[in-house]
Amino acid sequence: MFGLAVSSTGLWVGIIGNLEFLQKNVESSFLQALIILSGFLVGIFLAPLAGRVIDRSVKRNILIYAGFARVVAILFMYLAIATNSVWWMVIYTFVIGISGTFANPAMQTMLPLIVKKDQLLGANSVHVNIFTGARIIGTALGGVMLVAMSLYSLYTVTLVSYVILLIATFFIRADEDVKKKKDAKAKKENFLSTIRELYPVIKKQRMVVNGIFLLIPAFLFISGFNLMVIEISELQNNPGIKGILYTTEGLCVFIGTFIANKFFKDKPKLTYMLAITFVIATAQLSLFFAEHQIMSIISFGIFGLAAGTLFPVVTTIFQTDVPSEYHGRFFSIKGMIDNIIFQALMLLTGLFLDTIGFKVMVVSFGISSFIYVSIIVLRHLSTKGRMNRESVEISK
Repeated sequence: MFGLAVSSTGLWVGIIGNLEFLQKNVESSFLQALIILSGFLVGIFLAPLAGRVIDRSVKRNILIYAGFARVVAILFMYLAIATNSVWWMVIYTFVIGISGTFANPAMQTMLPLIVKKDQLLGANSVHVNIFTGARIIGTALGGVMLVAMSLYSLYTVTLVSYVILLIATFFIRADEDVKKKKDAKAKKENFLSTIRELYPVIKKQRMVVNGIFLLIPAFLFISGFNLMVIEISELQNNPGIKGILYTTEGLCVFIGTFIANKFFKDKPKLTYMLAITFVIATAQLSLFFAEHQIMSIISFGIFGLAAGTLFPVVTTIFQTDVPSEYHGRFFSIKGMIDNIIFQALMLLTGLFLDTIGFKVMVVSFGISSFIYVSIIVLRHLSTKGRMNRESVEISK
């Protein structure tokens, strides 16, 4: 966690550097977006292979290899700055994307091996807080350094943070029982074969299925987060509101994770999770009044509270209810699908902002989220009623 805190801060400092480098060397916004997304695209194709490798390997070793790859990636970025070559940055983006494809699911798979089950929710809350805090501190630090220092300095901070993460990884101690399956006719690793393997396992775990679906409204808000912040600052004619909204949402995420750790230690009930998702839908609808500064702050604060509560709870459900031998494949495929959904929803947000406008968009998103969650509620009540009737008939 210590290494992750430092490296995540360095990651966001590096992201500021990426944007600055692209702005200087690439005129086309479309090409800039393609370069930024290239690492995600590589990760999407490698996710099924990464999941199977994680399940069959020592997770600590995977984290070490991924950490070493991140360190090497910074060297490519140094070459990009020295030569003003975008191609070196593309290689850097590929390496970072590949390392993340292996490291992120491996980290989520490692937590249940290190942390006791009754403390897992607290660990996931800390995990969420680290990324939120790193985003706030890293972007602020990167912005300040960009004014006073060179791009080399930004990436040196990122390099040092990755080295600290790599060193910290060597101190991880976990009892890993790795079962290596030797199959002469091993199936080719691909998305469909992995889905076919996971589907029967996941289908039996009702809370896992519900957790997957209940994250969609939150993704709808998060994916367009930056675009909405920019739009709100223009609506209010107030550039300073950007920092206030980011900070408000981040602080409320901290409070939300505390709430999750305080009140959801026992097995979380679906009704509570549905209520949290309705709060997220309310936050989306309330953005209709975002031209007023106080209302925009309240909307982002409400979302931060709800998201900070929901994400660690759902992650804990995934870690405890999905059989451990499938963790690597599950988290890899989930990360791959999350990336696809994020990119699609981000493009949708941009399209709607250009066509129907901000107010109509947030109302549409809010109503869609309410309808979506209501359908899940009705399906849950229908299933619960059917199970009750069957139990009564059996008792008779």
